[in-house]
Amino acid sequence: MLRHFIYLFLLLNINVCIAQSHSKTLYISTGQWPPYMDQTRRDQGCVAKLINDAFAISNLKVRFIFMPWDRAYHQGLKQEFSGTAYWYYSEKRALDYIYTKTPVTSEISRFYHLDDLDFNYQTYKDLSHHTLLLNQGLTYPKKLLNAIKKHDITVVNATYTSKNLSLLLKKRADITVLTEQTKTEFAKALSAEQNQRIVFQEKPAFVSQGYLLINRHSQKYASLFDYGVNTLWKDQTYYDNYVKNCLNIK
Repeated sequence: MLRHFIYLFLLLNINVCIAQSHSKTLYISTGQWPPYMDQTRRDQGCVAKLINDAFAISNLKVRFIFMPWDRAYHQGLKQEFSGTAYWYYSEKRALDYIYTKTPVTSEISRFYHLDDLDFNYQTYKDLSHHTLLLNQGLTYPKKLLNAIKKHDITVVNATYTSKNLSLLLKKRADITVLTEQTKTEFAKALSAEQNQRIVFQEKPAFVSQGYLLINRHSQKYASLFDYGVNTLWKDQTYYDNYVKNCLNIK
């Protein structure tokens, strides 16, 4: 009898250990925003890699589900997801989601246009004589959105950011906004002649920081992510590589 009890006890503990050894998978909705989130890369982008590595410290796996940004935001609120990656700050999003404490990017966004456009950007009012291309689901500063209303700036919306440069070349819009790194990635799909035609304004359109958002069903994962990132960044080699590969991309 005692031997039977010991056998059952050991079997139970083995099963518990096996169950604990299997990592839980978190589903994160996202959009295409290379080089940060990029479904064409094996690591799915440098921010995706950071998120994966941070959760791995707590024995959690991540599966990114790519979709248009507007849909990614709303899908990330659902119970089958744990959140969405990654987003700039807005007051509305802070009500819908839990913002993780550690920003994963700091990005300079610029106005891009064709070289024959007569445009000299000093203030947002200078956009008023042109058609501005924005993307559905992305975050833009309140000052820019207020200027669009105040100065009656013409805006066209696109679903996929990967189409922005080609829409400029087709003259569907005069000006668009992209981060320096993302523009560099999208420009790889263009010819040398097409790239020569696309120029930018020296003055940044705006500077933003990006954050992983965790939904209210999964709030415990926010602190686990912050713990993971802080742990990773205590490793100077890891941190330096992240800065080089994700923040200072040329």
